[in-house]
Amino acid sequence: MRHLANSLQWKTIDLLYPDFGKEPRNLRLGFVLDGMNPFDNLSSNHSSWPVLLMIYNLPPWLCMKRKYIMLCMMIVGPRQSGNDIDVYLTPLIEELIKLWVDGVNAFDGNL
Repeated sequence: MRHLANSLQWKTIDLLYPDFGKEPRNLRLGFVLDGMNPFDNLSSNHSSWPVLLMIYNLPPWLCMKRKYIMLCMMIVGPRQSGNDIDVYLTPLIEELIKLWVDGVNAFDGNL
């Protein structure tokens, strides 16, 4: 296994956005979405879709720990969201774009 910091995509982002890559306090987030049947019954018509954000610029032994994974949305319903998933994800994507463009002020204990 390798850490994501060694991946070609990570290095491409560093080349495209050098100011972002130079600042070690900038968060690199991974976006994960997967559906499941919470009742473990294949005939059930209910589904749950957790949407997770993971902080990838942590050391490899920390980035997959539960306390560094954020549940930002839970999509539940009588069936899978299928092609309509964009309706649910639009507010999250807009927030992430706002974070990328404007940024937010946060407390920094190192200063």
